[in-house]
Amino acid sequence: MPTFFKQFPVSERLLLFVLMLIYVHNLFIDIMIVDAAEYAAMSAEMAHTRSFLQVKEFQEDYLDKPPFLFWISSLSIIIFGASNFSYKLPSFIFLLFSLYAVYRFCLLFYTQQVARYALIIFASCQAFFLMTNDVRTDAILTSSVIGGIWLLSAFILKNEIKYLILGSIMVGIGMLVKGPIAFIAILIPLGFHLLYFGQWKQIFNWKWLILLVIVAILLFPMCYGLYHQFDLHPEKITNGVKGQKGLYFYFWLQSFGRITGENVWNNGLPWHFFLGSSIWDFFPWIIPLYVALFIFLKKWIWLRVKPVEFISITGLVSLFTMFSLSEYKLPHYIFVTLPFAAILTAKYLAEMEEKLFMKWFYLFFGFGILILIMLMLYPILFFPPYSILAIACILCQVVALVYFYKKPKKTFTSLLGTVLVMNVFLSFVFYPKLLTYQADSVAAKWAKENSIPFIIYKTPSHSLSFYTKNPFIRVVQPNDLLLISKPIWVFAEEKDYEEIKKYPVEILEVKKFESFRVARLKLPFLLSKTRNKHLEYKYLIKIAKSSNI
Repeated sequence: MPTFFKQFPVSERLLLFVLMLIYVHNLFIDIMIVDAAEYAAMSAEMAHTRSFLQVKEFQEDYLDKPPFLFWISSLSIIIFGASNFSYKLPSFIFLLFSLYAVYRFCLLFYTQQVARYALIIFASCQAFFLMTNDVRTDAILTSSVIGGIWLLSAFILKNEIKYLILGSIMVGIGMLVKGPIAFIAILIPLGFHLLYFGQWKQIFNWKWLILLVIVAILLFPMCYGLYHQFDLHPEKITNGVKGQKGLYFYFWLQSFGRITGENVWNNGLPWHFFLGSSIWDFFPWIIPLYVALFIFLKKWIWLRVKPVEFISITGLVSLFTMFSLSEYKLPHYIFVTLPFAAILTAKYLAEMEEKLFMKWFYLFFGFGILILIMLMLYPILFFPPYSILAIACILCQVVALVYFYKKPKKTFTSLLGTVLVMNVFLSFVFYPKLLTYQADSVAAKWAKENSIPFIIYKTPSHSLSFYTKNPFIRVVQPNDLLLISKPIWVFAEEKDYEEIKKYPVEILEVKKFESFRVARLKLPFLLSKTRNKHLEYKYLIKIAKSSNI
C-alpha cells in the first residue's frame, strides 16, 4: 500500500488525506432514516438471532433486498457491538476497494496520470461522500461492479485464471447485494467491449463457465434460505401477496420487474429524473463529464477515432439508460455508473492543454466562491449561531481561494482544492446538526443514557431498535394501555400522543423531540425562520393507570 501511494504527487496525497479524514468521520455520524436505519436495525436483529439464511424485520419475514449487506454488517456488529461505526464499516471497506479498482482498471488501458485522476474524481464526487454516510446497498454494489469490471478486464487482457476467479467472486457479491442487476451491470460493458473489438475467442472462451460455477456456489446459501423461507410456504402472505416465491422474486421481479412494470413499485418519476439528480451526485465534476462525453462521441462518430477501451462509455450510457427506464427511481440508483463517469472525465482532463485547463480552473474557482458565500450564510439563514468549526471552515476556504488564485497551475489539486472544504463542512458541521432532527435516534439515545426502558405505541421504529440495542422492543396497541400495572414510558408520534391523552391514563412526564425526515430536505425546513412550521414532534411519555379507574 505505501508503494501505491508513492505514485501520487505530494499535493494529491494531501487531497487523499483530507478525503480519508472526511470518510472516517462519516462513519461515526448517526444513521439516516429511512433505508439506512432499516438495514442497520435488521443487521442488528440478525446479529442477535443469528438467523443468517432467513432474513427478518421486526421478527417478520423480509423479502426485498438480498442478504449480503445484512450478513457483513451483522458480523461487524457481533464483533464491535451495535453502533454507527460497526454498521458502516464493512461498506466503507468495499468503497476503499472500489477506489483501488478504478485505479487498476485505468492502468490496464491508460496512463498512470489518468488512473490517479480517475481515483480522485470518484473519491471526491458527492455520491461517494454520501455512500460513506448514508449507507445502503449502493456502496457494495458499486464496488463489486467496478471491481468485477477491473478483474475480468485483466483476465481478458492477461488470460490469468486468478483474475477470473476474483472477478467471479465480485460478480457473486454484487448479486448477493442487489440481485441479477449486478450481473447485468458487469456483463453489458464487458460484452460491448468484446463485440466492438471483435474478440470472438474471448467471447466463446470455455473458462467463462468457471465464472458461472463460482457465482452459483456463492448464491447457493441465499437461494437455500429463500426457498425454505418462502417457496416451501405457499400459505404465507409477504408484501401483500399470498404464496410469494422467494427465488422468482429475487431472480426476476425485484430487478427486471421494475422495468417491465410487474413490480408494483412505481413512484411516477419521469425518464429524465437522473439527468437532474446526477448534477449533485457527480458535483463538482459534472460539467467536465458533459464535455468529456461530447468529445468522446465526436472523436468516435465524426472523426472515426477508435477508443482504447469501450467499457467505460458503455458502462455509463447503457446503465444510465436502463435505470432511467425503471418504473421506480431514487437518486442513489445511478451511483453504480459513477466510476465509469470518473474514468471518462479523468481521461479528458489528463489530455487537455494548459490553456483550456485554466478555463476549468476559473470555473472551479467560481464554485469555490459560491461555497464560501454559502458557508458565511449558513449560520445566518439556516442554523445560527456561528460555531468554531463553521468559522474554521470559512477561514480555510478563504485561504484555499487566495492560495490557488495566486498560484494557478495545471495540477489536479488546483481544481479540487477550491471546493473540498464544502465536504469538510458537511461532515463536521452540517450533518451532525441536521441529524438532531431525527427524533427516533435522539429519543433512543436519551432513553439509553438515562437508563429508561420504554415501549412503542403502534408503529415500530428501526432507529429506536438500533440505538437502544434492543431489536425486540415491545410495540403496543391502544387497548394495551389499559392493562398497564405500573408507570411506564411510551414512545409515540404526535397524532398518537393526542390519542393517548383521551385514554383513561395519567400522564406523569413528557419528553418532546423535534422531528423531520432529513433524507428529503426542503428549503423551508432549512431556513431557520420557517423551520418550525415544517417540524413534527415525537414524544416519550411516562404514563400510569388513572386513579379514576
